[in-house]
Amino acid sequence: MKKIFSLTLLFITLFTTISCDKGFDEVNKNPNEASSLTPDLLLPHGIKTAVDIYWGGAGLGLDIGPLYAQHMARIQYTTIDQYIIPTDVIDNAWRDFFIESQADFQRIIALGKIAGNENYQAIGLIMRAWTFSLLTDVYGDIPYKDAIQGIDGKLLPKYDSQKDIYLGLITDLKTASDMINAKTVSSTGDIMFAGDMSRWKKFANSLSLKLLNRILSKTDTGIDVKAEMERILKDPAKYPVFTSYNDCAFLTYLGDAPNNNPINQNRKTRDDHRVSLSLTSRLQATNDSRITIYAEKPEAGGDYLGIPNGLNVTEANALGLAKTSRLGKFFTQATAPAVLMSYAELLFIKAEAAYKGVSVAGDAGKLYLDGINASYAQYKIAPSDDFLKAVAYKGGADGYKQIMEQKWISLFGEGIEAWTEQRRTGIPDLKAPLVNTNDNVLPTRLPYPSTEETLNGPNMKDALSKQGGVNDKKLKLWWAK
Repeated sequence: MKKIFSLTLLFITLFTTISCDKGFDEVNKNPNEASSLTPDLLLPHGIKTAVDIYWGGAGLGLDIGPLYAQHMARIQYTTIDQYIIPTDVIDNAWRDFFIESQADFQRIIALGKIAGNENYQAIGLIMRAWTFSLLTDVYGDIPYKDAIQGIDGKLLPKYDSQKDIYLGLITDLKTASDMINAKTVSSTGDIMFAGDMSRWKKFANSLSLKLLNRILSKTDTGIDVKAEMERILKDPAKYPVFTSYNDCAFLTYLGDAPNNNPINQNRKTRDDHRVSLSLTSRLQATNDSRITIYAEKPEAGGDYLGIPNGLNVTEANALGLAKTSRLGKFFTQATAPAVLMSYAELLFIKAEAAYKGVSVAGDAGKLYLDGINASYAQYKIAPSDDFLKAVAYKGGADGYKQIMEQKWISLFGEGIEAWTEQRRTGIPDLKAPLVNTNDNVLPTRLPYPSTEETLNGPNMKDALSKQGGVNDKKLKLWWAK
């Protein structure tokens, strides 16, 4: 992978360099060098940049998501766990998603059109949709239709409503699924699925179900969300979805930097995080053996010990680094996979949809149990009979809470997604830390970056006005209203 990323940067550099001599480029042309930029050169950089941010990079994947979902907590430098967010965390995630990964995906779509390669167009659309979904779920209304078009002169992109963004992404994912053909793409460039277009198709439709399910209870979507879900679920031949862990969406990292897992890289010099008490207490209450994967027993001995979120320095020091549970070694390996969307998540999505009346999704209780089993199977373990009895499906309102809480547990590692689902449903019922700077409100979003106020201020302020709030961490997003 390292070689691929280096080649990507090399070709970007070559094709953005302007010659000073009219004939120099012809005289010195290397006959063994590619003469044009192709999608397979851009795809590795685009995928890895986006996944790194989501999984453990730029402060978003390792702090904002898992801390605010209360999967993890800080035991050092705890202010971010008290909702004091450094400016670079807010700014860098926005910058890197747009300038690094989204720029690549946009170019891949364009190059695919030029070459008449529908598969590359589809991959670009799918990854662009996934990345846009993260951006809007973190910040709210964002530039979408006008975004990533600086080369065409759109330097001050207007913001689109989250509603319009969601509808656009659902349309893009259907377009991508429909245009995929049986031919493979370059396995060299496709560092996620090795050119297997059937897996890209499943990802497109599974991701579409996720977005549709998130707005299923909304009455102002302008589309028949239930019918759109049924379109996918009724026709698995045309719109296949994940059917096992083996075909879900994940990126397996390589062992050496810079292509190792970003959490592994962070752990080489840092030891700031522990598993949150909000999670360990729930796992221990039901004898959930996933705690053996999610957490490590304290170095000093004893049983698993999660820590409260938002500790002050004195409290953190009193608990001690050696006496509390670090993140499980499964997640800190250099080659640990980053999961974009799992089979377990899809099953819980279908369970919620079934509970809300999408009968073609199946039986809510069975899908709930299947989701739990799939979450366990993801780590090659199995639930005990005692655990299954403790979490047996109750149905009704209690059953819905069970679906969403087990989904929250299964999303460990996917902190941004867990935070999004908790914000949407209020399940589990998490409480803001005793020490916090957000008026005892769990953060509902990240503020827009300072760079937007400086460079695109009028459009940013217009977006805030339409959302009915100020640029803070308490503004509710559209799908949560």
